[in-house]
Amino acid sequence: MPGQDIRYTFAEIGNNSTTALTSFYWRDTLPVQAVRLNRIFTGTYNAPGNYKVVYKTNLSGGEYRTMYDNLSTAKNYTLDASPVALGLASNEYVTEFMLVFGVVPANFHQVEAPKVDCRVLSTVKGGSSFTNNADVGGVYNGQWIQAVTRWTTKVYGKPPKLPTTGY
Repeated sequence: MPGQDIRYTFAEIGNNSTTALTSFYWRDTLPVQAVRLNRIFTGTYNAPGNYKVVYKTNLSGGEYRTMYDNLSTAKNYTLDASPVALGLASNEYVTEFMLVFGVVPANFHQVEAPKVDCRVLSTVKGGSSFTNNADVGGVYNGQWIQAVTRWTTKVYGKPPKLPTTGY
């Protein structure tokens, strides 16, 4: 419903190939016409390593900014991604974020599922819907290998006021 929180839980993030991938990432492109990012729960991963979280905003001109850096794949972080925590302008909001892992081994995958908390804008109309897009990928032999998924959410409006019956 408009004004409520929504949580996206991610599944099957990983390198299912039999070889290492470079430039490995997973990214969420938010449906900004309907939601604003609040928190990211990074999840944990089966191989030791470090990664960073970068993001774009509606005012960043398509350039990524670093949100958090030098995070461990063994720890599930709760990252505050609110406009206040990121020092965003009053009319600025996150449009997408990405976890950048670099080189990952074959069979690299999530252990504890990452989650994202957003707030549905109060201006979203009941009966409408919006779609969140996420992708994951990396480079092998100079070629990008990617997978994309989408979730469509239907917005429910406030139910109409029922007539008073006298009982």
